[in-house]
Amino acid sequence: MKRSIVMLVVFLFIGIFAFSAITSISDARDLKDLKTVVVRGVVTVEPGPFDVNIIFLQDKTGGINLYYRGGQFKDVKRGDLVEAKGYLWTHKNNKELILESDNPSHYYKIISHNNPLPEPLIIKTADINNEKYEGLYLKTKGKIVEIDKFDMRKIYIDDGSGKGMVFIRENTGINPAYYKVGITMEVVGVLGQYMSAYELWPRDINDIVVDDVFPPEVKDYAIKGNYIYVEFNEPISEKSVVLNKTIRILKTNIKDYKLDKTQKILKLEVEDINKATKLVLRSIADKNNNKMSMKIIKLDLKKDSYKNRVLFDNNHGQTAGNADWVIDGGYSDFADVIRNMGLKVNEIKEDITEEILNMYNVLVIPEPNKPFKETEIKAILNFVKNGGSLFIISDHGGSDRNGNGWDSPKIFNTFVENFGFKFTGDDLEEAPLAHIYNHPITEGIRKIGVWNGSSIKLLNDNIKVLIANSENKPYMIVTNYGKGKVVAIGDSSPFDDGTGASGDLLHNGWQWGDDAKLAINVIKYFIY
Repeated sequence: MKRSIVMLVVFLFIGIFAFSAITSISDARDLKDLKTVVVRGVVTVEPGPFDVNIIFLQDKTGGINLYYRGGQFKDVKRGDLVEAKGYLWTHKNNKELILESDNPSHYYKIISHNNPLPEPLIIKTADINNEKYEGLYLKTKGKIVEIDKFDMRKIYIDDGSGKGMVFIRENTGINPAYYKVGITMEVVGVLGQYMSAYELWPRDINDIVVDDVFPPEVKDYAIKGNYIYVEFNEPISEKSVVLNKTIRILKTNIKDYKLDKTQKILKLEVEDINKATKLVLRSIADKNNNKMSMKIIKLDLKKDSYKNRVLFDNNHGQTAGNADWVIDGGYSDFADVIRNMGLKVNEIKEDITEEILNMYNVLVIPEPNKPFKETEIKAILNFVKNGGSLFIISDHGGSDRNGNGWDSPKIFNTFVENFGFKFTGDDLEEAPLAHIYNHPITEGIRKIGVWNGSSIKLLNDNIKVLIANSENKPYMIVTNYGKGKVVAIGDSSPFDDGTGASGDLLHNGWQWGDDAKLAINVIKYFIY
């Protein structure tokens, strides 16, 4: 009897050990999809550059993409030694280890910090197209021979061995407009695959070195109080900023300045903004000392005021799957209407920061499909608290268009409870909606539709319901937060004009009932 118990214990120990044994990344990559494994490696890509739920691990045998479906990797940094358990999956031909947030057997844990990164493996540009390097941390160098005319994120370099693609992923903060055919580019990054294309993915601007021969350019500018914000298309050298010399304002003086941490936004404190007529920039240089010639910007205190500027988010999966909630796509009619009101409309394709939001009065976030970073959430909350206006456009529960486990109600619910509500993530469909309540936003509104949208749960008494369905489930609300205004709606379809990328299945709600007028009323409520 005792011998049987001992054998049982030994058997259980062996079974547990076998089940939790570490598999080398190279061996894991050779296994079939849906096979559960435990891997361990050093983080070469931390959460953030590609998404909050994506990291890359590398051991002595290989590298692999980890994808945390419905969750996010927290406190994981580049150089951490991480152990993770999940199942293997080939997504668009890219081998990944999937961790499910609702699977209690899946996990990741940080074993140690500050480990040295593996040296990037130096390859020829043609080797970008080699399957055996997928998931690895690589380095290559070549001349830019082509930039895709339909998608400038696709940059092809060639060192004479054959061209390979460098793909600039969202969230990296890299502006592909920096690069031009003919210049030499050195890149480090990880190799991934999307369908039949192999792509080298840099993590941030520091992963790219180019023969930069182009001076910085002014991308945008705005006036707010006694400050002028100037946004450049690339980081500038602080040494080139000499107040009232390389940067001058006619008829008045600049008292002080601040350069944000990206070194792309310059905040100028003006002595008397009412006297400012022109902004003159001369010999402003980038990091490689390429200098601007003289640029003169005529200032208009009303036209250039932040109060007349609207920013649309286009950095959180607004074009994922069938979505096309962008100002040159399904929301183009919405953007055109705002422009016709005499306002300026821009979109942002990088992380949202407080410095960028300082240049705008209104932020519109149409149905995101990728979660916001904590720094972005902080920036949004402070923006509203300090007087900004926020238009939140959600969608129905389960509207996860990129398969990352995050639909828009779940994404918004990471921060909208600060405003006193949350999205329930149900699925409303009613046209026209039964209840429209009096408010400046609903003035003249008679017919509004919802085509698969979420209702809204009120968490305090400060929320005003604007529109509800026949069961009195709130669908559109308005509230205040600090000095700012917040409007939220549970469906993206009312502002969709039906235009978008080929193959997108869109719903032209813009032409239905009073949907277009409702959009106009929201912007008027924010601006006037």
